Amino acid sequence: MESFGNKLLRRATLLAIAGSIAINMAGCGKQVDDVPENTEPVQTAPHVQTLAPETTTEATTAVTEPPPPVEPDPLEKYAEYYEQNSDFIGWIRIDGITHSNGDPWIDYPVVQTTDNDYYLDKNFEKKKSAKGTIYADYKVPITGLSMADNVTLYGHSNKDGSFFRHLLDYQTSDTSTVNDAYIINFDTRWEEAQYVIVSCFLVGIREDQDDIPLFEYFKCRNFKTEEDYNYFYDNIMLRNYYISPVECRYGDQFLTLSTCAYTISDSRFVVVARKVREGEDPSVYAGQYERNREKHMPLRAR
Repeated sequence: MESFGNKLLRRATLLAIAGSIAINMAGCGKQVDDVPENTEPVQTAPHVQTLAPETTTEATTAVTEPPPPVEPDPLEKYAEYYEQNSDFIGWIRIDGITHSNGDPWIDYPVVQTTDNDYYLDKNFEKKKSAKGTIYADYKVPITGLSMADNVTLYGHSNKDGSFFRHLLDYQTSDTSTVNDAYIINFDTRWEEAQYVIVSCFLVGIREDQDDIPLFEYFKCRNFKTEEDYNYFYDNIMLRNYYISPVECRYGDQFLTLSTCAYTISDSRFVVVARKVREGEDPSVYAGQYERNREKHMPLRAR
């Protein structure tokens, strides 16, 4: 594992990555297709046999295909939410950002449907609501057997503090929020899981808002190659508000939370967390987050 000292050195050199990103737009920006792949079977010409097959007395061994994986049973504690709305796919909770009574601000069901527009103005009961609902990007369905390498959840930044408004607390100039709330709980209908924050950043959604190529983090879903993963990781670390000893590698699973920001117009504030690995104790990262004074910011936010 890379030492914390080396990680600090790595972060200090991240601004140099911006130049290489402009030259080498590898990974999600170029290679991750935003259109569903063609799954139609390839038609081939039939094989015409012109010679009689040779006979043999040797026994042949039949190849037995392994049985298909069986989807696990859904968690009983979420059954009532699925009964209310069949688009329900999970629950998100961040315990470290709380109301005055100690209840978490972010503690909501998550839905997923066939587009990213439906729940912009509908609540969990599918009734009209400007507050919307927290929903998962639709391109890669979440099931009991699979999900995207990087699942993106969207939520409005409502003025009353609901949904993802308090993600903006991670923008503070000190590190108190991230050190109190560095663990994100995201359960699917089939699995309970924790994620540890690796990056928080501000990003514009227009090309003219920056002097390096636009980073379309929301298209970074599956990392088909290590190059795809490096593009995603280098970009989130280049912009990261914080430095921490949380280590990531190709093959990890990620959770990305996205909401509107108001530092500049047409911007988003994004929080990226890595799924806690089997046997890993996330408490070792408590109090380990420090400010990154060399983070890359959009032009008008500098």
